[in-house]
Amino acid sequence: MNQIVKNLVFGIGGTLPFLALVIWGWGDWTTFFANPARVGLIILTLAGAIAYAFSGSSSLGIGRQEDPGSRWIFIPLIIIAIAFAWLPPHLDRLNRWSIDGDAVRYLGLFITTIGGFVRVATVFELGHRFSIFVAVQPDHRLKTDGFYRFVRHPSYLGALLAMVGWALVFRSIIGLLLTAAMCVPIIAR
Repeated sequence: MNQIVKNLVFGIGGTLPFLALVIWGWGDWTTFFANPARVGLIILTLAGAIAYAFSGSSSLGIGRQEDPGSRWIFIPLIIIAIAFAWLPPHLDRLNRWSIDGDAVRYLGLFITTIGGFVRVATVFELGHRFSIFVAVQPDHRLKTDGFYRFVRHPSYLGALLAMVGWALVFRSIIGLLLTAAMCVPIIAR
């Protein structure tokens, strides 16, 4: 299986269960898709997963030397991601722990677009050197151009921006708190 197909399976395979949790948290399909900001969020998320397929990423590649001690990070990340997928839409539908106003949804969509772009663009910049594992990749060199010229970890920054935007699309205070919680394992990594 070539790398594009592997990345597509990995990207879509991880995205669809997440989106299913989002819609389950909301409660029903019809009212979920009644709001253009939520529809835009789903489209952006799927577009990012599809774009990832063409990034040249090694996905699950461990390179020449992986740090197995860094794998603990996946436990809190998965727990936070599950809560993040289900709680914000659920509480938005119930109008609990919500930021008032529909304009915040569109601000969130804008922030998600920026964060998603930065995240996907940095994966493209790293190409085959990008992996979900902390590892020294073949031909490893410190990246100091592109987004890496301005920020040491632009991929994490993009992911966190996308999470902030996602939380705002659902007007979710809890989503913003879960985004802050996500910073803990990312910084520890």
